[in-house]
Amino acid sequence: MKFALLSTALLATFPSISGFPSTVYHCQDITFRVTSSAQNVLAKNPTVDFTNATEVVAFVTQETKPNPVHGTYSIHAQFCQPAGPIFGRPKPLQFLVPGVTYNHTYFNGLDRYPLPGKTNSWASYALSRGYATLSLDRLGTGTSDHPDPLNTVQAPLVAETIHQIIRQVRGGKKIPLPGLGHRKIIYVGHSFGSLLGTRISAEHPEDIDAIIHTGVAIPTPEQQSLRGTTANVFLQASSYNPIRFPSTTYVPGYLVATSKDGRRNACYSAPEDFSASLYELDFQLKDTLALGETIVQQPFAPSLTFNKPTFVLTGRQDAFFCGNGSRELGAPDCGSGPNSQLAAVKVLYPAVPDHKFDTYTQERAGHCNQLHYSAQDGFLRVHKFLAAHGL
Repeated sequence: MKFALLSTALLATFPSISGFPSTVYHCQDITFRVTSSAQNVLAKNPTVDFTNATEVVAFVTQETKPNPVHGTYSIHAQFCQPAGPIFGRPKPLQFLVPGVTYNHTYFNGLDRYPLPGKTNSWASYALSRGYATLSLDRLGTGTSDHPDPLNTVQAPLVAETIHQIIRQVRGGKKIPLPGLGHRKIIYVGHSFGSLLGTRISAEHPEDIDAIIHTGVAIPTPEQQSLRGTTANVFLQASSYNPIRFPSTTYVPGYLVATSKDGRRNACYSAPEDFSASLYELDFQLKDTLALGETIVQQPFAPSLTFNKPTFVLTGRQDAFFCGNGSRELGAPDCGSGPNSQLAAVKVLYPAVPDHKFDTYTQERAGHCNQLHYSAQDGFLRVHKFLAAHGL
């Protein structure tokens, strides 16, 4: 099925849609066309050894200058809703944004579509409770457009493409969900998707009615170098696997993690906390990292006026935000409760009342918290929080 309509405000067309029926959920792949502008930075294309921490740090902290960017892009998303009738008032739409080296399948527990009963699928859990979901392939990932990975695919522009998609969804006609224009939207981010969420809530607080940050916390000063991330051994994607990552699309600057041990130590906790076969699938399906995503001038954007429900869910052993990027450098510990690194996220949301802010430290979990056996614990706590706030 295809829709087409001109939107003069967004210079966008209605998305093209293909369907995938399920006995429990109905999912459709959608392509949004968005025109976005942002103030990126102009960076130098490095010739660095990405296994060398000193060179990587020099690149991500290099001096840059403002670089206004503008373009029209195709962004892929997957829309799902429960197939059967949902009694009571319509629930909000959950807007799901994954982190680097992942695409929309992260929220499906790495499956192409959310499967009923899948214990590590955020989308399956939400759908089973009556929520509709829209999960994205961010700009530069999945089947979305892959523009210049250095000076185009940066946080400011990626966040603006997300904003434009939310505006289209808010119009009520972009996806086939009755009454969508009047429904609330819950932003759910993981890792880099959470960092983008702080930009959305800071720059466009009207876009969303609640925000859920997963895979994120406030690092201590000694943790911010992320020394251990070099153990991922990032290489040019088109050189590593030219069949999956053809050079016509994946130009130099699109990187892929090539070390199985390095990726596991960065994203997971102890081996007994997750399925070895699921990790094998994770390593097989991993997406790319665009160089521009590493140039984050302001990783966390303070949301001075956003005053809506805000929740932080992170694995206790998150090596990215509570360590130095790898368990090899020591077991990370984000803590729990009011003095945890999760609770420190509250400083970004001064206008959110205390009763609208909460956190949960997921035990026996690392950075990719939903890919662990304890995933259901985190899902339950988040959705209890949403229910308590009428969402």
